[in-house]
Amino acid sequence: MDKTAKKKAREAVTELELKFIEAVEHGRLRAELTYDQLGICIGMSQSQVSKRQDGLIRYTVREMHYIGKLLGVDPLVMTAGLGTWLNDINPAQVQHRLEALTPPAIE
Repeated sequence: MDKTAKKKAREAVTELELKFIEAVEHGRLRAELTYDQLGICIGMSQSQVSKRQDGLIRYTVREMHYIGKLLGVDPLVMTAGLGTWLNDINPAQVQHRLEALTPPAIE
């Protein structure tokens, strides 16, 4: 693969990643989630989520899958950019899915 093709491939991935990051942010806000709650879904800290949202660390396919599952949206739809799928996010349903992932507190 020549240098021009490699550069174009990197730019294409970056564009998809940026669209996904933007979609996660809008979806998170629509679902009324904090970075901490989003981190619970994908098994990481608020700081690690923040670094992914800032573009310092890439989301893995696994993380994308779990975020999509939490929001009730196919991650491939999210990578296509913002759209009407945001209107379908129901904060109460997202909270219910999140609670199913969270172990009960020990008293």
